[in-house]
Amino acid sequence: MALAAGLCRGQATQDHPTAASAGSFREEVIAQLTPGSEVLEITACEGHLAWIEKQNGTHSVKLDGTPQGAGYKDVKFLVMCPSRGRVMFFGKRESGWVFVADGKEGSEEYTWTTAPAFQPKGTSLAFGACIEKKKCHLYVDQKEAGPEFELVSYPRYSRDGEHIAYFGKRGKDLTAVVDGKEAGPTVSGFYRFGFSPGGSHFYIAAVRGIMATYVVDGNSGPVFPVIGPIAFSSEDDHYAYGGTSSQSGFKKQKVFGTVVEDGTVVATHEGKGLTGSWSLLAGAQESLAQGVRNLNPDFDGISDPDFDPDGKLVYAVRRDKGEMIVLVGDKAGPGFDDILSPVVFSGDSRHFVYIARHGSDFVEVRDNVAGLTIPAGSRGPTMVPQIMMSKDAEHLAFETVEGGNSFKAGKTTRALRSLVIDGKEGPRYDALAIAMLDADKELTHFFYAVIGAKGNQDLVCVNGQESKLYNDVRGLRFVDHEKSVVFFARDGQRILRVTYQFP
Repeated sequence: MALAAGLCRGQATQDHPTAASAGSFREEVIAQLTPGSEVLEITACEGHLAWIEKQNGTHSVKLDGTPQGAGYKDVKFLVMCPSRGRVMFFGKRESGWVFVADGKEGSEEYTWTTAPAFQPKGTSLAFGACIEKKKCHLYVDQKEAGPEFELVSYPRYSRDGEHIAYFGKRGKDLTAVVDGKEAGPTVSGFYRFGFSPGGSHFYIAAVRGIMATYVVDGNSGPVFPVIGPIAFSSEDDHYAYGGTSSQSGFKKQKVFGTVVEDGTVVATHEGKGLTGSWSLLAGAQESLAQGVRNLNPDFDGISDPDFDPDGKLVYAVRRDKGEMIVLVGDKAGPGFDDILSPVVFSGDSRHFVYIARHGSDFVEVRDNVAGLTIPAGSRGPTMVPQIMMSKDAEHLAFETVEGGNSFKAGKTTRALRSLVIDGKEGPRYDALAIAMLDADKELTHFFYAVIGAKGNQDLVCVNGQESKLYNDVRGLRFVDHEKSVVFFARDGQRILRVTYQFP
């Protein structure tokens, strides 16, 4: 089945969409901002919109236009619960921070707080807070839970809501607390932490001096200057991650990417390396940036490893001559100049696809067989951050990104971006991001927001129809059993709910 409505009309350089393309969007004013006020933050959830408004130095929160709580010196950590119409935040009084839930202030005041976390598939809410200096706890439903620490981190729930973890500080050491019990080993710092998708394992991307490693269920793996994100198998019984290290040489520093599975090194591949003692770009010796980041097969020698539905490792590697291939288990695909996207599998797990680069073309690769090509512009193919495939593998959608020198140097996210569906490319937008991309299971209906489509204004594309430009777009989603799409937007001083109904 082909896509129902094709790609969005218009061009990246246009000032406004045509009247025909904007005609199917219905606007409803849900609030009018107070004259002279400033919107500081907007968030949306399940058909509701909340925002922080500042006027004459006073901060207030509104939910669908209705004030929540009082006026405050400051507001932070505005969040909305997935259950209908719940909004929570911390408001600052003269003497401390008070927690506000559904418009009602709590009785306790805190000197310091973390962002709150909602319990998935549950009703609880947790946050870290201190009632005075070095007297800090985890709070669950605004009640103390767990031991006292000098400082506590934000909490994280498992996906099923059955487990919760956070860190507490004593002296220089950080201790993980999992389900109310302290769990070793202590660490000096962490980049991230959480649970495996099935909730069976707790992991820490931990700092080890100037190195980093993953600690899974208390067991530390090999250390590297750089590590990638951790992946777990579909059965939740295996994990894998990549790490990058360097070795100094006379003319250049060699870079090696290593794949670690269940704490054991399984493969190492050499990347293209760094320049030697002096770099023409930087003028000084280059070195690996430390911490956690996504690994690139060209530079690091490997991509971030993942698992296929059968539990086989999947990752890209750089061969000796500089060509990139994708390995699925022990089966290698064809060589390319670069691998630009993650590898994704169809809903029935029978097929997989990724996007590669050959010269100045984006190349669709299905089941390790090269297919359609999409020519890039003068900036050349840079990356494919989003890719999705229908359950039967008949339909494919992905975002192309063509970034210039500022983009490649990490100085901006603005780049030429487009959406390709079933081999047909839509307009290229010189934009900050294509966000909130989603489609039904067969890719017959799709939508996405173009962030920064013109300056700081956004627009929405739904099934080939382009909205007008707005100041902010939030909460883009399907409604009415996927018969309609709704989003919130700010148009000057008006807060709007905008609906698009499929024919």
